[in-house]
Amino acid sequence: MFSALLAFPSATNAQLAGATNAVEQTAAAAGLGGGPDIIEIVGRLIYIFLGFLGIIFLVLLLYAGFTWMTAGGAAEKIETAKKTIRNAVIGLVIIASAWAITAFILNAQLGVTGGGGGLGGGAGGLGGLVGSSGSLGSGIIEYHLPERNATNVPRNTPVIITFKEPIQPASLIEGWTESTSGTTVGLNAANVQVFRTGEPGSPLTSTEARVNFTQDRKTFVIRPVNFLGSPTTNVKYTVKLKGGNSGILLETGAPAFSGSFGGGYEWGFEVSTFVDTAPPKVLAAVPTMGGKYARNVVIQVTFDEAVDPTGASGKFTNGAGFTNIGVRPNAGVGTPLDGEYRIANQYRTVEFLTTDKCGVNSCGKDVFCLPPDATLEVLVKAATLSDQPPLAQFTQQGFDGITDVVGNSLDGNGNNKAEGGPQDDYSWLFGTSNEVKLTPPKILETVPDATPGQGQSNRPLDEPVTATFDTILQASTLTSDAARIEPQGPGETDPDTFWYAVGMTLLTANNTPLKQGDIAERSQIVIKHRPYLPSGLLPKELNYYNPFLLSDVQDAYQNCFNPAASGVCKGVPNCCNNSPKGQDCTFTP
Repeated sequence: MFSALLAFPSATNAQLAGATNAVEQTAAAAGLGGGPDIIEIVGRLIYIFLGFLGIIFLVLLLYAGFTWMTAGGAAEKIETAKKTIRNAVIGLVIIASAWAITAFILNAQLGVTGGGGGLGGGAGGLGGLVGSSGSLGSGIIEYHLPERNATNVPRNTPVIITFKEPIQPASLIEGWTESTSGTTVGLNAANVQVFRTGEPGSPLTSTEARVNFTQDRKTFVIRPVNFLGSPTTNVKYTVKLKGGNSGILLETGAPAFSGSFGGGYEWGFEVSTFVDTAPPKVLAAVPTMGGKYARNVVIQVTFDEAVDPTGASGKFTNGAGFTNIGVRPNAGVGTPLDGEYRIANQYRTVEFLTTDKCGVNSCGKDVFCLPPDATLEVLVKAATLSDQPPLAQFTQQGFDGITDVVGNSLDGNGNNKAEGGPQDDYSWLFGTSNEVKLTPPKILETVPDATPGQGQSNRPLDEPVTATFDTILQASTLTSDAARIEPQGPGETDPDTFWYAVGMTLLTANNTPLKQGDIAERSQIVIKHRPYLPSGLLPKELNYYNPFLLSDVQDAYQNCFNPAASGVCKGVPNCCNNSPKGQDCTFTP
């Protein structure tokens, strides 16, 4: 209901912000971060040089204007100011021309050498933009691992893709039918291509990867039969998802990629030389052990790394279904409660909601409650180990407990060793009252600042958007539809080049990121995105990036964030109707 305080533009200036970003990228090229090739490095150095020249000529222009205004009618000073202005304008025109020529030449070179669409790796800056990427955030894709442009990816990492709507499994699994099992060796290589970058003719075949998926048919895990990459050198990979009527299809039969995103989706990452053998641990459990909470609290388990979504989500109903996590009343005695376990927060958080509807929140959404005046036990199971610990057994039904995405079983007792269940099961008790908590959460701080005019311009081009709340949020409500960025400006003409992904960081009461053993008190929404495009010098050349938070964002008690709960509707534009362009209402803090 409130697009918040976050409906703020973040215009970037070409010379200052662009040069700053180029310095960071060049530092990465020197061994402090990523790994662009020599053409990119040279281009970025030229970019820095031209950027600082532009600043110098702009300062000269301002100085000449000041001299003219303070000349007091002195002809000599006026003539000097005119000459300075004329020379500064000529200098700016030369710089602009040099900028365009450099961009053209270097982008042509990058195209020949496989640079992928221009300096900045398709992420804005000097050069072009990579297409087939806007479906992440604005289109059908909610999230995926490895992330775009990720480095140091373990060789045993699978490819995981989460869609916003249910997908026909046959789109990703060769020969799949309703009568086949949920786990199948047989990637649909016609629709999903995984290959070494630069070698599109040699993708993984249907026998070289097995695919399984979550019960809601939104998340698919593609697990190569053999490790990716090499034990001696880093290897870059590309993943392509096919669009159109013959590509990946929704469960309804419609194309998953349509409209501006009809060409499908593509991303790359770099696989390292190591294999991940570190088991996952529980970072935070909500509600806290031994506490007593209002019955509309959401049970939340956050891990210190991404966990396998197929083994960490599902429904339990009438004594059957998902059993890798269970919530039992009467201090753990009896049958687990009916409900749904949802994977969220980029596969790091699992949340449990019962089927007991107990009301409607201020945004008109259903609220579900735990039993009142009860003591409940939450049991998170470690998976059965294989004959190669810490790896868990993987069967046609998947894992029988919690593992990380590479298959290492949960380290529930925190001894840095995967021992399987029941030694490594993780459990805790807490109590409920008969109360239903209705206090809405509030935003404490945003980056960039949501206050108009407060540091919104000249932001670092790759700076994440963040919003810090005064309490813990319901992670499963933090989707890319509920928290989003809308790009605007002359450079942002193709929506299929701008991507973003939404995550959550748990914080202590002092707003520091949670570490093992800390108590979670607050949450911070983090939106990563394709780097912004630098702006030009004129107002019409500014590129703006407007973040929005919609009323779908809720706290751990299923309340919409303040002031959405105030019920005061007036003006435009905000989000009672879950649209950042809605005409329904806005809320006054």
